[in-house]
Amino acid sequence: QSTLKRIEAFWGFHRDLVQKTQEQQPDEQERLMMQDLENWTSKDHWLFVILQDEQDVGFVHLQRIGSIVVQLEDVFVDEAMRGQGIASQAILLAEQAQKIPGIEAMTLQVVTRNEAALRLYHKLGYDTMSMVTLRKEFGENHRDRQAEFLGMTFQI
Repeated sequence: QSTLKRIEAFWGFHRDLVQKTQEQQPDEQERLMMQDLENWTSKDHWLFVILQDEQDVGFVHLQRIGSIVVQLEDVFVDEAMRGQGIASQAILLAEQAQKIPGIEAMTLQVVTRNEAALRLYHKLGYDTMSMVTLRKEFGENHRDRQAEFLGMTFQI
């Protein structure tokens, strides 16, 4: 139950980054969280609960995305527990995936306006830009900030 609540808070955090309101009804939201939980525990996925002093305070979700790469899909630490190095420690533990035969790298994607996460990942050595994910909004675009990249302007 606590993991489902954290999945809900995780998606709420990302909605808030772009000032988007929640459009699902509570029963639809619960169905989507259950679907995430099912997907995140299926083949080639690993969902780890983060424990601090024997208390459940977050989660890490990994996915094998090819024969040599594991992706750090999602990291979430309860808001009250942030700033204590818990996410850093969880990511370092997740990097033990390099012990899986054939795994040569761990990748991640981060929302560009999630500057705290960008700083954390960079501090932990994630400094090679290998892909850029572009997004086209089909509804109203709630992104009010811009960034220049290779001479082009993008909404973030």
